Parts: sequence; C-alpha cells; structure tokens
Amino acid sequence: MPKSHTHMHQHLQMPYSRVDLHTLAHQLALKQVTIIGNASGNWQPATAGTTFIFNGTQWHEKSTQNNLIVNIANGGFAESKYAFVVQGHPQSGLLTQALTQVAIELTPKLGCWPSSGLTTIMLMQQLSQHVQVQRMSLFPSLARPNDLPPEDHLPCMVHNWLGERRIAQTLAPTLDWPEFTLPAVCLANLAAVNKARGSQTSMMMKTGNPFDLLARLQESTPSADMPHSAKHIQLDWLITLAHTPIDVWLKYADLKQVINAEALFFNHMPESKPSYWYLMDTKASQYLDAIRHSLAYCCQTHSA
Repeated sequence: MPKSHTHMHQHLQMPYSRVDLHTLAHQLALKQVTIIGNASGNWQPATAGTTFIFNGTQWHEKSTQNNLIVNIANGGFAESKYAFVVQGHPQSGLLTQALTQVAIELTPKLGCWPSSGLTTIMLMQQLSQHVQVQRMSLFPSLARPNDLPPEDHLPCMVHNWLGERRIAQTLAPTLDWPEFTLPAVCLANLAAVNKARGSQTSMMMKTGNPFDLLARLQESTPSADMPHSAKHIQLDWLITLAHTPIDVWLKYADLKQVINAEALFFNHMPESKPSYWYLMDTKASQYLDAIRHSLAYCCQTHSA
C-alpha cells in the first residue's frame, strides 16, 4: 500500500471530471459551514449548518436535522482509489470530485499536493455563504519527537505549510478563522528553541540579513549523508535564524524571498527524494518552527 501522499500525487497523472463550482454551490445551497481541524483541544459540531471533520477527528453522535457532520479523509489514509473519501453527505460523489479538482489546481502553486484542510477551506469558501474554521492554523510542528525513528519522516513534512498559509492569507479576511492570525512572537516556539539550544551560543550574523543565511541553506543540495562539519555549520545558521528578532526579519523581508524559502521546509516525496538533513534530525528540527513562524509572520504582515 503506497503512502498517503504518494497516493495523492498519483492523481495528478489521472484524468478527472471537472465540476462547475457555481452550479454545485447552487445545488448544495450551503449557508453555514464549520471546518474543524485535527489540532489539539476539545471541539463540538456546529449547532446549525454542515460541520466538516478530517481523518483522525472522531465524533460518535449522528447528524441531526439541523446539523450535518461530514468526514473528509485522505484517499490513501482511507485505502481508497480516490484522492478523497467523503462520508456523511448525500452529494459525497460530487464533493469528492470538487475536492480533487481544487487540490490539483493548488498543487503547482505549492510545489506539492495540498493538505485536506486547505483544500476543503478553498472549496467551501466558493460553495458556502459563511465559513468558520476551528482548531486549524496550517502550522503543524516540524519538531521531531525523541521517539521518532531516525529513518521516519514526520507525516506533516510532505506539505508546504508556509505556502498553504500564503494562499490562505488571501481568504482569511472573508472567513471566521481567529486561529489563522499569528502573533509577532510565538512564546511556545521560543521556549522549545531555548530548550533545544541549552548552553550553546549562536553565532553573530555578519550581514544582519536572515535571508542571506536562508539563501546559503538553499545552495546546499538535500542529502542524507552530508558531512558532519557541514551539518555543524548549518546548525549554527538555524540557531541564529531561530533567535533573530522579528523586527529584523520584517526589515529585510519581501514576499519573493519568503516564497523562495518555502522549499526549505518540506519534502513532498521523502521515500524517493532526499530531504534537507535538518528535517530528519531531532536536534536541528527543534529550531524550524521558530524560523517558519518568523517567515509566516512576514508573509502575514506584507500581505495585510
């Protein structure tokens, strides 16, 4: 059985039937949609309208007359031949086609297959009059837990989350989505960085421009067998970037540089393509969330 992300990418090579979304919107007549992600925390289905949940989210009560609960699963996760599996909606076939269509259109903008969350948000923004998003920020952690085997990748590593936030940024003002907006400083990320850093002192940046270090990271070819000396140098770069104040990032940032940096933080086919070493290294990966937070905040600020 292929991995979920491999399964999804196979659909890029397959013919599919296009759905007219204007016609579908009229047919479904969705007034209120609530999209609930798989982040931690308690949740309740909406009291009215349609609630969409994903793969791992569980709800054991049945839908009522005023509240329809629909599950969207990654086709590979659900061991289906289709890109998505929609359960609990009378028009599940049409929704499956529409989700696949949106995902295929998003792929070239991201450089990889999009998450089910972003795909659903993009579709529902076109189908429903009002969309609320809960338990989702499109910012899952890239910090590898200590018990993750060295050869295993984090499941979330296959998606371009910075790119997803860039695309979602254009929609966020029209949606009820308070969790999307990031603060200037993420204390949880900084705490994780400081814990990982210990007594190690980061080097001083000679240029003062964090995007110079990101560019140097991009000059290196992703490889699992990078020399230890090169890893040590790049770890210093990551430490420096993770501790660079947000006002410095904002001073030098432009949207093109932020977009260029997206490729440093995902590998859409880790079984067949080498990853940047720090994505697979427990210690180095602890610095990635703070760096991505700064980049995402730059994108958020420059797009405002």
